[in-house]
Amino acid sequence: MLLRTEPIASAALLGTMASSSLDTSWCPSELATEVVGRSIRCYPRIDSTNEQALRLAEAGQAEGTVVVADTQTAGRGRRGRRWLDEPGQALLFSVLLRPTCEQSQVAILSLGAAAACAESLASEYSFPVDTKWPNDLLIAGHKVGGILLEQRGGAVVVGVGLNVNGRPESLQAQVGAALTTLEKHYGAPLPRKEVLVGILEKIDDIYQQFQGGGPAEVVGRYRRFEGVLGRSVCVHLGEERICGTATALTDSGALVVNTLEGEREITAGEVELVTDGE
Repeated sequence: MLLRTEPIASAALLGTMASSSLDTSWCPSELATEVVGRSIRCYPRIDSTNEQALRLAEAGQAEGTVVVADTQTAGRGRRGRRWLDEPGQALLFSVLLRPTCEQSQVAILSLGAAAACAESLASEYSFPVDTKWPNDLLIAGHKVGGILLEQRGGAVVVGVGLNVNGRPESLQAQVGAALTTLEKHYGAPLPRKEVLVGILEKIDDIYQQFQGGGPAEVVGRYRRFEGVLGRSVCVHLGEERICGTATALTDSGALVVNTLEGEREITAGEVELVTDGE
């Protein structure tokens, strides 16, 4: 099988790279986790951490493997969009999981990953993180990160992209969207290794809860940060556009939207927040 990646970087090699490179001179034993981070594979440059994690899954790699990269050449977001990053500034990683849940519950892991990011950033740095169903992380209404869940066979890969350091203006010009970085709100650059460790420990905690039969509890942890509830929204489902007020999030992770025709439970789609007058 051909892997379109750079060779795995050793800790010694990464130690000689520019100071903006992710510090990976650590081992999984530093993580207070049960599953996540059993194996950590770091790459200076890769096509996509999600794609590499899926390839590793096909090769039989163990659950809990984490793929981390300094930059991606073909990073992707939801609906086939490209995920752009500034080399050495973002936190880009994917976690390989093999859940035992019903297929209908798999998508909750995306909400769980968003909750893990929000909980860690709030507790460690007091960032006022909101989530925008189903996969965006926001600070002051600007996107700071996103989650991409992909499945291949029995393997589920949860990818996380987080704008940690740098100036958001450079990415905004390319993306054409309201973006931000953690550094902008913190006032100084953040050590990406430290941010990664905190998030991985939260993901592991939430995954243990999920596997233990508590998907509804995972949704509850996500619900604490959901910023669309009570807001006017339009949800794009392919050619269909559902507009109304987002009123609730069910225990299965569906978004409830109160429309002129009645309530709709939406399990997938892209949410657009509607301001007054639109």
